[in-house]
Amino acid sequence: MSDIRKYMKERKHMEQQEEDDQLLEKKLKRHKRGKITKWIIVIAVLVIVAVCYYIYMKNKTYTEYETVENVEVTDTYNCSFYEFGDYMLRYSEDGLAYLNGSETYWNQAFQMKQPLLDVCNEYVAVADQKGNTVYICNTDSQQGKIETEYPIMDIDVSADGIVAAITGDESDVSHIEVIEKDGTKIAKGQTVLSGQGCPVDLSISEDGTKLVVSYLYVASGVIESKVVFYNYSEVGKNEVDRFVGGFDYDKTMMAKVEFITNDIVAAFGDDKLVIYSMKQKPSIIAEIKVDKEIKSVFYNAEYMGLVIENNEAENPYTMVVYDLEGDMVSETKFNFMYKDIKIADESIVIYNDTSLKVYNVEGTLKYEGEIEEGIASIITKKDYSYYVVGPSSIKYIKLK
Repeated sequence: MSDIRKYMKERKHMEQQEEDDQLLEKKLKRHKRGKITKWIIVIAVLVIVAVCYYIYMKNKTYTEYETVENVEVTDTYNCSFYEFGDYMLRYSEDGLAYLNGSETYWNQAFQMKQPLLDVCNEYVAVADQKGNTVYICNTDSQQGKIETEYPIMDIDVSADGIVAAITGDESDVSHIEVIEKDGTKIAKGQTVLSGQGCPVDLSISEDGTKLVVSYLYVASGVIESKVVFYNYSEVGKNEVDRFVGGFDYDKTMMAKVEFITNDIVAAFGDDKLVIYSMKQKPSIIAEIKVDKEIKSVFYNAEYMGLVIENNEAENPYTMVVYDLEGDMVSETKFNFMYKDIKIADESIVIYNDTSLKVYNVEGTLKYEGEIEEGIASIITKKDYSYYVVGPSSIKYIKLK
Protein backbone atom coordinates (compact mmCIF):
# COMPACT_ATOMS: atom_id res chain seq x y z
CA MET A 1 0.00 0.00 0.00
CA SER A 2 2.79 2.36 0.88
CA ASP A 3 4.32 1.74 -2.55
CA ILE A 4 1.00 2.50 -4.23
CA ARG A 5 0.56 5.69 -2.23
CA LYS A 6 4.11 6.69 -3.02
CA TYR A 7 3.53 6.00 -6.71
CA MET A 8 0.27 7.98 -6.75
CA LYS A 9 1.94 10.87 -4.98
CA GLU A 10 4.81 10.96 -7.45
CA ARG A 11 2.42 10.72 -10.38
CA LYS A 12 0.34 13.57 -9.03
CA HIS A 13 3.49 15.60 -8.56
CA MET A 14 4.54 14.87 -12.14
CA GLU A 15 1.12 15.83 -13.47
CA GLN A 16 1.24 19.06 -11.49
CA GLN A 17 4.72 19.76 -12.80
CA GLU A 18 3.53 19.12 -16.36
CA GLU A 19 0.60 21.50 -15.82
CA ASP A 20 2.97 24.11 -14.40
CA ASP A 21 5.31 23.70 -17.39
CA GLN A 22 2.42 24.04 -19.82
CA LEU A 23 1.19 27.14 -18.02
CA LEU A 24 4.68 28.64 -18.06
CA GLU A 25 5.02 27.87 -21.77
CA LYS A 26 1.69 29.59 -22.46
CA LYS A 27 2.81 32.63 -20.47
CA LEU A 28 6.11 32.72 -22.36
CA LYS A 29 4.30 32.48 -25.71
CA ARG A 30 1.90 35.26 -24.69
CA HIS A 31 4.84 37.38 -23.55
CA LYS A 32 6.71 36.70 -26.78
CA ARG A 33 3.63 37.50 -28.88
CA GLY A 34 3.16 40.66 -26.83
CA LYS A 35 6.75 41.76 -27.45
CA ILE A 36 6.45 40.99 -31.17
CA THR A 37 3.19 42.92 -31.35
CA LYS A 38 4.77 45.88 -29.54
CA TRP A 39 7.76 45.85 -31.94
CA ILE A 40 5.42 45.62 -34.95
CA ILE A 41 3.49 48.62 -33.61
CA VAL A 42 6.72 50.55 -32.95
CA ILE A 43 8.12 49.76 -36.42
CA ALA A 44 4.80 50.63 -38.06
CA VAL A 45 4.70 53.96 -36.24
CA LEU A 46 8.32 54.70 -37.22
CA VAL A 47 7.57 53.85 -40.85
CA ILE A 48 4.49 56.06 -40.84
CA VAL A 49 6.46 58.91 -39.25
CA ALA A 50 9.29 58.46 -41.78
CA VAL A 51 6.85 58.42 -44.72
CA CYS A 52 5.04 61.49 -43.39
CA TYR A 53 8.36 63.30 -42.87
CA TYR A 54 9.50 62.32 -46.38
CA ILE A 55 6.26 63.61 -47.90
CA TYR A 56 6.50 66.77 -45.78
CA MET A 57 10.08 67.47 -46.88
CA LYS A 58 9.24 66.69 -50.51
CA ASN A 59 6.44 69.26 -50.48
CA LYS A 60 7.93 71.76 -48.06
CA THR A 61 8.65 75.17 -49.53
CA TYR A 62 11.00 77.86 -48.26
CA THR A 63 10.26 81.58 -48.15
CA GLU A 64 13.56 83.04 -47.00
CA TYR A 65 17.15 82.24 -46.14
CA GLU A 66 19.44 82.84 -43.21
CA THR A 67 23.09 83.81 -43.58
CA VAL A 68 25.14 81.43 -41.44
CA GLU A 69 28.51 82.95 -42.37
CA ASN A 70 29.61 85.95 -44.40
CA VAL A 71 33.24 86.33 -45.45
CA GLU A 72 34.49 89.44 -47.25
CA VAL A 73 36.63 88.71 -50.31
CA THR A 74 37.90 90.76 -53.22
CA ASP A 75 37.79 90.42 -56.99
CA THR A 76 35.56 87.33 -57.18
CA TYR A 77 34.49 88.12 -60.74
CA ASN A 78 38.02 87.38 -61.98
CA CYS A 79 37.81 83.90 -60.43
CA SER A 80 35.73 80.79 -61.04
CA PHE A 81 34.33 78.57 -58.29
CA TYR A 82 33.55 74.86 -58.29
CA GLU A 83 32.11 72.29 -55.86
CA PHE A 84 34.90 70.14 -54.41
CA GLY A 85 35.07 67.85 -51.38
CA ASP A 86 33.16 69.38 -48.50
CA TYR A 87 33.81 72.93 -49.67
CA MET A 88 34.88 74.66 -52.90
CA LEU A 89 37.67 75.41 -55.35
CA ARG A 90 38.57 78.91 -56.48
CA TYR A 91 40.67 79.13 -59.61
CA SER A 92 41.93 81.79 -62.00
CA GLU A 93 44.87 82.43 -64.32
CA ASP A 94 47.13 82.71 -61.24
CA GLY A 95 46.33 79.53 -59.36
CA LEU A 96 43.99 77.13 -57.63
CA ALA A 97 42.83 77.14 -54.00
CA TYR A 98 40.69 74.87 -51.81
CA LEU A 99 38.67 76.86 -49.28
CA ASN A 100 35.50 76.93 -47.23
CA GLY A 101 34.91 80.65 -47.45
CA SER A 102 36.68 81.66 -44.27
CA GLU A 103 39.70 79.35 -44.44
CA THR A 104 42.07 78.33 -47.22
CA TYR A 105 43.32 74.74 -46.93
CA TRP A 106 45.87 74.84 -49.71
CA ASN A 107 47.02 76.89 -52.70
CA GLN A 108 48.51 75.77 -56.00
CA ALA A 109 50.16 78.64 -57.86
CA PHE A 110 50.56 78.68 -61.66
CA GLN A 111 50.25 80.98 -64.65
CA MET A 112 47.66 79.96 -67.24
CA LYS A 113 45.96 81.92 -70.01
CA GLN A 114 42.88 79.69 -70.21
CA PRO A 115 42.69 77.15 -67.37
CA LEU A 116 40.69 73.95 -67.94
CA LEU A 117 39.43 72.19 -64.79
CA ASP A 118 37.78 68.85 -64.07
CA VAL A 119 36.73 67.26 -60.77
CA CYS A 120 35.92 63.67 -59.81
CA ASN A 121 35.11 62.95 -56.17
CA GLU A 122 38.15 64.16 -54.19
CA TYR A 123 40.49 64.73 -57.16
CA VAL A 124 40.86 67.77 -59.39
CA ALA A 125 42.97 68.30 -62.51
CA VAL A 126 43.72 71.70 -64.03
CA ALA A 127 45.62 72.51 -67.22
CA ASP A 128 46.17 75.44 -69.56
CA GLN A 129 44.43 75.06 -72.89
CA LYS A 130 47.13 74.68 -75.55
CA GLY A 131 49.67 74.05 -72.80
CA ASN A 132 51.31 70.74 -71.85
CA THR A 133 51.21 70.75 -68.02
CA VAL A 134 48.47 69.24 -65.84
CA TYR A 135 48.35 69.83 -62.07
CA ILE A 136 46.61 67.07 -60.10
CA CYS A 137 45.40 67.69 -56.54
CA ASN A 138 43.09 66.11 -54.01
CA THR A 139 41.45 67.55 -50.90
CA ASP A 140 44.76 67.22 -49.02
CA SER A 141 47.31 68.79 -51.40
CA GLN A 142 48.98 68.55 -54.80
CA GLN A 143 49.38 64.90 -55.83
CA GLY A 144 51.16 65.19 -59.15
CA LYS A 145 52.28 67.32 -62.07
CA ILE A 146 52.33 65.65 -65.45
CA GLU A 147 53.29 66.61 -68.99
CA THR A 148 51.40 65.69 -72.15
CA GLU A 149 53.23 65.03 -75.38
CA TYR A 150 51.09 67.47 -77.35
CA PRO A 151 49.22 70.71 -76.50
CA ILE A 152 46.06 70.16 -74.48
CA MET A 153 42.57 70.75 -75.87
CA ASP A 154 40.48 69.14 -73.09
CA ILE A 155 41.00 67.05 -69.93
CA ASP A 156 39.09 64.71 -67.63
CA VAL A 157 40.19 63.14 -64.33
CA SER A 158 39.27 59.89 -62.54
CA ALA A 159 38.55 59.39 -58.84
CA ASP A 160 42.18 58.40 -58.18
CA GLY A 161 43.91 61.05 -60.29
CA ILE A 162 44.29 59.42 -63.72
CA VAL A 163 44.03 62.08 -66.43
CA ALA A 164 42.63 61.62 -69.94
CA ALA A 165 43.33 64.42 -72.40
CA ILE A 166 42.52 65.38 -75.95
CA THR A 167 45.71 66.85 -77.40
CA GLY A 168 46.77 68.07 -80.84
CA ASP A 169 49.96 68.69 -82.79
CA GLU A 170 50.97 71.28 -85.38
CA SER A 171 49.74 69.14 -88.28
CA ASP A 172 46.18 69.27 -86.89
CA VAL A 173 46.25 65.63 -85.85
CA SER A 174 44.34 64.93 -82.64
CA HIS A 175 45.54 62.51 -79.96
CA ILE A 176 44.08 60.87 -76.88
CA GLU A 177 46.54 60.64 -73.97
CA VAL A 178 45.83 58.81 -70.69
CA ILE A 179 48.37 59.40 -67.90
CA GLU A 180 48.59 58.44 -64.23
CA LYS A 181 49.30 61.15 -61.64
CA ASP A 182 52.91 59.97 -61.30
CA GLY A 183 53.44 60.51 -65.05
CA THR A 184 53.10 56.88 -66.16
CA LYS A 185 51.52 56.81 -69.61
CA ILE A 186 48.63 54.37 -69.86
CA ALA A 187 47.74 55.10 -73.48
CA LYS A 188 48.45 57.46 -76.36
CA GLY A 189 46.73 57.15 -79.68
CA GLN A 190 46.51 59.23 -82.83
CA THR A 191 42.95 59.93 -83.89
CA VAL A 192 41.91 61.71 -87.10
CA LEU A 193 42.89 64.75 -89.13
CA SER A 194 40.88 67.85 -88.27
CA GLY A 195 39.71 68.10 -91.89
CA GLN A 196 37.97 64.75 -91.57
CA GLY A 197 36.72 65.02 -88.01
CA CYS A 198 37.94 65.53 -84.47
CA PRO A 199 37.27 64.53 -80.86
CA VAL A 200 35.06 67.12 -79.15
CA ASP A 201 34.69 65.69 -75.63
CA LEU A 202 35.85 62.79 -73.47
CA SER A 203 35.23 61.30 -70.05
CA ILE A 204 37.14 58.74 -68.00
CA SER A 205 35.44 56.40 -65.52
CA GLU A 206 35.84 56.83 -61.77
CA ASP A 207 38.20 53.83 -61.56
CA GLY A 208 40.25 55.08 -64.51
CA THR A 209 39.86 51.91 -66.61
CA LYS A 210 37.26 53.06 -69.16
CA LEU A 211 37.09 55.98 -71.55
CA VAL A 212 34.37 57.44 -73.76
CA VAL A 213 35.11 59.93 -76.55
CA SER A 214 32.72 61.87 -78.79
CA TYR A 215 33.95 62.51 -82.34
CA LEU A 216 32.45 65.00 -84.78
CA TYR A 217 32.54 64.64 -88.56
CA VAL A 218 31.17 66.59 -91.47
CA ALA A 219 30.28 64.35 -94.43
CA SER A 220 28.77 65.90 -97.57
CA GLY A 221 27.86 68.97 -95.57
CA VAL A 222 26.03 66.92 -92.92
CA ILE A 223 27.11 66.71 -89.27
CA GLU A 224 27.77 63.20 -88.00
CA SER A 225 28.89 62.05 -84.56
CA LYS A 226 30.45 58.88 -83.25
CA VAL A 227 30.55 57.94 -79.56
CA VAL A 228 33.47 55.57 -79.00
CA PHE A 229 34.35 53.45 -75.94
CA TYR A 230 37.76 52.20 -74.81
CA ASN A 231 38.69 49.78 -72.02
CA TYR A 232 42.14 49.80 -70.37
CA SER A 233 41.49 46.86 -68.05
CA GLU A 234 42.15 43.19 -68.82
CA VAL A 235 38.93 43.11 -70.84
CA GLY A 236 40.29 45.51 -73.47
CA LYS A 237 43.91 44.43 -73.68
CA ASN A 238 43.34 42.16 -76.69
CA GLU A 239 41.27 44.74 -78.59
CA VAL A 240 42.86 46.97 -81.22
CA ASP A 241 43.64 50.35 -79.57
CA ARG A 242 41.52 49.14 -76.61
CA PHE A 243 38.42 49.93 -78.68
CA VAL A 244 35.40 48.00 -77.31
CA GLY A 245 32.45 49.61 -79.07
CA GLY A 246 31.01 52.65 -80.80
CA PHE A 247 27.76 54.19 -82.04
CA ASP A 248 27.12 56.47 -85.05
CA TYR A 249 24.65 59.38 -85.08
CA ASP A 250 23.71 61.12 -88.31
CA LYS A 251 22.72 64.79 -88.31
CA THR A 252 23.48 65.01 -84.58
CA MET A 253 26.26 66.78 -82.71
CA MET A 254 27.14 64.85 -79.55
CA ALA A 255 28.83 67.75 -77.80
CA LYS A 256 29.02 66.28 -74.28
CA VAL A 257 29.80 62.79 -72.93
CA GLU A 258 30.06 61.92 -69.24
CA PHE A 259 30.50 58.92 -66.95
CA ILE A 260 27.53 59.56 -64.66
CA THR A 261 28.62 56.62 -62.50
CA ASN A 262 31.49 54.19 -62.98
CA ASP A 263 29.27 52.07 -65.26
CA ILE A 264 26.72 54.52 -66.71
CA VAL A 265 27.52 57.01 -69.49
CA ALA A 266 25.38 59.84 -70.83
CA ALA A 267 25.86 61.45 -74.24
CA PHE A 268 24.16 64.82 -74.68
CA GLY A 269 23.46 65.78 -78.28
CA ASP A 270 21.78 68.76 -79.86
CA ASP A 271 18.63 66.68 -80.44
CA LYS A 272 18.90 63.69 -78.10
CA LEU A 273 20.09 62.19 -74.83
CA VAL A 274 21.57 58.69 -74.99
CA ILE A 275 22.28 56.60 -71.87
CA TYR A 276 24.71 53.67 -72.07
CA SER A 277 25.72 50.83 -69.80
CA MET A 278 29.52 50.49 -69.77
CA LYS A 279 30.44 47.80 -67.27
CA GLN A 280 33.04 46.37 -69.64
CA LYS A 281 31.61 46.90 -73.14
CA PRO A 282 28.94 49.43 -74.10
CA SER A 283 25.24 48.91 -74.73
CA ILE A 284 22.41 51.41 -75.05
CA ILE A 285 20.02 51.70 -72.09
CA ALA A 286 17.83 54.45 -73.52
CA GLU A 287 17.75 56.97 -76.36
CA ILE A 288 15.60 60.04 -75.79
CA LYS A 289 14.90 62.22 -78.82
CA VAL A 290 14.20 65.93 -78.46
CA ASP A 291 12.50 67.91 -81.22
CA LYS A 292 13.32 71.37 -79.80
CA GLU A 293 16.54 73.17 -78.98
CA ILE A 294 18.39 72.01 -75.84
CA LYS A 295 19.59 75.06 -73.92
CA SER A 296 21.31 73.38 -70.93
CA VAL A 297 22.14 69.99 -69.46
CA PHE A 298 22.79 68.95 -65.86
CA TYR A 299 23.46 65.66 -64.07
CA ASN A 300 24.66 63.89 -60.96
CA ALA A 301 25.07 60.22 -59.99
CA GLU A 302 21.28 59.63 -59.95
CA TYR A 303 19.66 61.96 -62.44
CA MET A 304 20.15 63.68 -65.79
CA GLY A 305 18.30 66.78 -66.90
CA LEU A 306 17.66 68.92 -69.95
CA VAL A 307 16.38 72.46 -70.28
CA ILE A 308 14.51 72.76 -73.58
CA GLU A 309 13.39 75.97 -75.27
CA ASN A 310 9.68 75.47 -76.01
CA ASN A 311 8.84 78.80 -77.73
CA GLU A 312 6.01 79.57 -75.30
CA ALA A 313 5.71 83.23 -74.30
CA GLU A 314 4.50 82.59 -70.74
CA ASN A 315 6.96 79.77 -69.91
CA PRO A 316 9.74 79.65 -72.53
CA TYR A 317 11.67 76.80 -70.87
CA THR A 318 10.86 73.20 -70.02
CA MET A 319 13.05 71.33 -67.53
CA VAL A 320 12.93 67.54 -67.93
CA VAL A 321 14.56 65.18 -65.41
CA TYR A 322 15.37 61.51 -66.13
CA ASP A 323 16.65 58.67 -63.97
CA LEU A 324 19.52 56.36 -64.95
CA GLU A 325 17.14 54.06 -66.85
CA GLY A 326 15.97 56.93 -69.03
CA ASP A 327 12.53 57.12 -67.38
CA MET A 328 11.17 60.64 -67.02
CA VAL A 329 10.98 61.76 -63.38
CA SER A 330 9.42 65.19 -63.98
CA GLU A 331 8.67 67.83 -66.58
CA THR A 332 8.44 71.45 -65.42
CA LYS A 333 7.84 74.64 -67.37
CA PHE A 334 9.30 77.88 -66.05
CA ASN A 335 9.98 81.50 -66.96
CA PHE A 336 13.34 82.60 -65.61
CA MET A 337 16.27 84.12 -67.47
CA TYR A 338 19.11 82.17 -65.90
CA LYS A 339 22.86 81.95 -66.37
CA ASP A 340 23.50 78.53 -64.79
CA ILE A 341 21.70 75.41 -63.63
CA LYS A 342 23.06 72.56 -61.50
CA ILE A 343 21.84 69.62 -59.45
CA ALA A 344 22.90 68.47 -55.97
CA ASP A 345 21.33 65.41 -54.38
CA GLU A 346 17.64 65.88 -55.26
CA SER A 347 17.56 69.69 -55.58
CA ILE A 348 17.99 71.65 -58.80
CA VAL A 349 19.45 75.15 -58.50
CA ILE A 350 18.84 77.80 -61.17
CA TYR A 351 20.23 81.31 -60.82
CA ASN A 352 21.18 84.55 -62.53
CA ASP A 353 23.07 87.63 -61.30
CA THR A 354 20.48 88.53 -58.67
CA SER A 355 17.92 85.75 -58.19
CA LEU A 356 17.73 82.10 -57.22
CA LYS A 357 15.18 79.36 -57.90
CA VAL A 358 15.35 75.89 -56.30
CA TYR A 359 13.28 72.89 -57.44
CA ASN A 360 13.34 69.29 -56.34
CA VAL A 361 13.68 66.55 -58.95
CA GLU A 362 9.89 66.03 -58.94
CA GLY A 363 9.50 69.60 -60.18
CA THR A 364 8.22 71.19 -56.94
CA LEU A 365 9.36 74.80 -56.58
CA LYS A 366 11.07 74.91 -53.18
CA TYR A 367 12.32 78.50 -53.15
CA GLU A 368 12.52 81.63 -55.27
CA GLY A 369 13.88 84.99 -54.33
CA GLU A 370 16.62 87.54 -54.69
CA ILE A 371 20.02 87.28 -53.03
CA GLU A 372 21.39 90.44 -51.47
CA GLU A 373 24.63 91.78 -53.00
CA GLY A 374 24.19 89.70 -56.16
CA ILE A 375 25.38 86.29 -57.37
CA ALA A 376 28.60 85.50 -59.23
CA SER A 377 28.39 81.77 -58.55
CA ILE A 378 26.58 79.29 -56.30
CA ILE A 379 28.18 76.22 -54.72
CA THR A 380 25.55 73.66 -53.77
CA LYS A 381 25.71 71.83 -50.43
CA LYS A 382 23.34 69.42 -48.68
CA ASP A 383 19.96 70.09 -47.06
CA TYR A 384 19.17 73.22 -49.08
CA SER A 385 22.28 75.12 -48.04
CA TYR A 386 24.64 76.96 -50.38
CA TYR A 387 27.77 79.01 -50.70
CA VAL A 388 26.79 82.18 -52.58
CA VAL A 389 29.74 83.93 -54.18
CA GLY A 390 29.05 87.63 -54.62
CA PRO A 391 31.13 90.53 -55.95
CA SER A 392 32.76 91.16 -52.56
CA SER A 393 31.81 88.28 -50.28
CA ILE A 394 31.15 84.56 -49.94
CA LYS A 395 28.02 83.82 -47.91
CA TYR A 396 27.00 80.47 -46.52
CA ILE A 397 23.20 80.43 -46.49
CA LYS A 398 20.43 77.99 -45.52
CA LEU A 399 16.89 78.12 -46.80
CA LYS A 400 14.16 78.31 -44.16
